[in-house]
Amino acid sequence: MCYALQMRPVALLTDFGLSDHYVGVIHAVLEKHAPGVVRIDLDHLVPPGDIWEASYQLRCAWPYLPAGCVVMAVVDPGVGTSRRALAMAVGRRFLIAPDNGLAAALGPATDVVKIDWRAMGLARPSRTFHGRDVFAPAAARLALGADLSELGDEVESDLLVSCPLPDPEPLTSGFLATVISVDRFGNLATNLPGSSVDDNATAAWSSDGRARRVATYSDAVGDEVVLLEGSAGFLELAMFGGSAAMATGLRRGDAVRVTLTDDGGD
Repeated sequence: MCYALQMRPVALLTDFGLSDHYVGVIHAVLEKHAPGVVRIDLDHLVPPGDIWEASYQLRCAWPYLPAGCVVMAVVDPGVGTSRRALAMAVGRRFLIAPDNGLAAALGPATDVVKIDWRAMGLARPSRTFHGRDVFAPAAARLALGADLSELGDEVESDLLVSCPLPDPEPLTSGFLATVISVDRFGNLATNLPGSSVDDNATAAWSSDGRARRVATYSDAVGDEVVLLEGSAGFLELAMFGGSAAMATGLRRGDAVRVTLTDDGGD
């Protein structure tokens, strides 16, 4: 037990789903290579191959993970191709992910290495399940305290495939934000941090679609769509007891103009 407590925890984020054996096998491989390691299931229901959504979920979870945590994020439609499997340090934590935009979701990294199954002494991996055969063994080794250099050769951190999530665009009196995620409640999360604008901010998505900023969901009046800061720190459009997505017709990738005053914006 004391040995387990000294290990780095491993957090998992995948699109493997919960109706097959995939997630269970990942847990089994981690337990085999790092017995007793603490495992945190962040999300296994990312839509298949959706690197955009995986990047957003990773950003939301990252600040709340313990220092030293090893995050294995695997949404990998290019599995078995020439895309690289990477391990890196980001601040006080580690990230293991495919080099398809997901590895760059958190911004600048240090000590990035290309995971080499041969250098790790692993059997030749399956062409379709690198989560089991490459990423999980690498995560287990980091959990046991291995150095990144033990997993493979260093690569240039500025040569990673770019994250697909867009940045908000500054405007004269606010920002042009983008809807980057729609949750199961119909809340529309944007890419604009709530700290970027003040409490007088308003949002507009069409000629007659506008929302005022509030503090809580229950501040909405009737079927009003409102603007508030969600739990991950990003501004979102929401509707108390209803779906803002249905009310506005907005989808992921759509633009929302956020202004400081209700004066028509830019």
